[in-house]
Amino acid sequence: MNKTHDIVVAGGGHNGLTAAAYLAKAGLNVAVVEKKSYVGGGAVTLEPNLKGFKHDIASGAHIFIQANPLIRQDELNLVSKYGLKYIYFEENPSVSVVFPDNTYISLYKDLDKTCQSIAKFSAHDAEAYKRFAEWAQPLLGMLMQGFFAPPAPFGALFAQLDQQGQGQDLMRALNMSSLDIIDDWFEDDRVKATLARFVSEVIVSPDDIGTGAFFFIMVPLLHTYGMAIPEGGSGALSEALKRSIEANGGTIYLDSMVKKFEKSGDKVAGVIIESGEKIMAKKAVVANMHVKQLPGLLDKGDLNQDFLRRLNGVKSSIFSCFNQSMSLNEAPNFIAGDEVNRSGLVELADFLPEMRQSFDGYKYGKKDGSMPVCITGSIFDPKRAPEGKHSLYLFQYNPFNIEGGPQQWDSEKEAVAKEVLESLRSRTTNMSDDNIIGNTIWSPYDFSKFNDAWINGDPLHMRNMMAQFFSHRPFAGSGYYKMPMEGLYLCGPSTHPGGGVTGGARGTAMVLMEELGLDFDHVIEN
Repeated sequence: MNKTHDIVVAGGGHNGLTAAAYLAKAGLNVAVVEKKSYVGGGAVTLEPNLKGFKHDIASGAHIFIQANPLIRQDELNLVSKYGLKYIYFEENPSVSVVFPDNTYISLYKDLDKTCQSIAKFSAHDAEAYKRFAEWAQPLLGMLMQGFFAPPAPFGALFAQLDQQGQGQDLMRALNMSSLDIIDDWFEDDRVKATLARFVSEVIVSPDDIGTGAFFFIMVPLLHTYGMAIPEGGSGALSEALKRSIEANGGTIYLDSMVKKFEKSGDKVAGVIIESGEKIMAKKAVVANMHVKQLPGLLDKGDLNQDFLRRLNGVKSSIFSCFNQSMSLNEAPNFIAGDEVNRSGLVELADFLPEMRQSFDGYKYGKKDGSMPVCITGSIFDPKRAPEGKHSLYLFQYNPFNIEGGPQQWDSEKEAVAKEVLESLRSRTTNMSDDNIIGNTIWSPYDFSKFNDAWINGDPLHMRNMMAQFFSHRPFAGSGYYKMPMEGLYLCGPSTHPGGGVTGGARGTAMVLMEELGLDFDHVIEN
């Protein structure tokens, strides 16, 4: 028997759950349809090698979502009612960047502590960093206003920015690389390398034109909202959203792969799952998918040629993700010392020239193991590992397309994993084989198979660049939440504000509520 709801959300990643949770709170009968036996997409915590060792697969730390009213004002009661608890790095460094000689710079939420760490290498740059962070702060407020809501058209955004000096500087940054902006402000190469490595966490090369805006965002974001990990793992966010949906009468269908959108005339009116069952939507279908998946779920001719032409031009990120889920007897002990051991993220970095060469090499399919990021969440959250043991998230950038094609990763990932581990061993005292009691390797090709929406192994769906950002995501003229087919809406990394753990589908919910005559402000106040 077919089932009918007001809204059907196709895809149970954290963005699909976010949209569904807002809509369910508004009193709509919402269903989420998910292929896997669990929800969360990339915001999941699994036990891939040993029981009791909980590992985040693709989202190790939550940064951008800390600025989202979803969390900041607890709009869905995830914290007050549904069990979500964030662990913040208030006293400990959020990030420490460690160089090959085991010198390091630590970035704290506290601005003064960060400047003290930078001052070890350059008094000038410590002062410059403080000036920059304080100067960029008002810009953060301007940007965040439209970050978790439908963005202004580019023309209106630029017109607003052009009215003030700081806005004009941001317009300049939108057309420059992060390193260009960093060069404007700082002198010391280690300071430059630290900040470039930090900005690259949004899966961009710091040399790429159009990434300067991320430097403007990430520095004040860190010092305003801080960085956090959910207690119990990244999947705790998704589970809290699931509880919110169900508490408000929503339904979650697991093990239900969407094979096609069902139509009623020219309107998308539901989904057909693999079993052949139809789950119908009276009001709308929200696709939490890669925008490039849509043509395969519709009939030929449903999308006009101009839409398809622009869709074909969507560019994937230049590099992808290579991760190891390591179960350990002991947490890594860094030669650099206790301050690094207490850090939320430890980013291993080459010196600036070698770092730039590594990022450049990804464009040409060059495999790399020199710059992993280490998150040992169990140091701060004992729920992630058995007593006295630890779970390590060991993440490294790498290209999807390598010589021989992406399938070649199946035979080469072991060697690259060893190279990554050797980079970690060079900065630690205790990462010998007898400390590692379990390990699962995730190559870029593995990621493309793990999640159907991660085309080319890209969890961001598409490259972070100005041509695919703000109102031009997924592309100019796309409607960015509302698709050309009546009744079909889009959420997730293919829409503003892009990939990562953002809760950005709040914007999709706002658009859909407005079209349905529902007052978003009234919903979140109750």
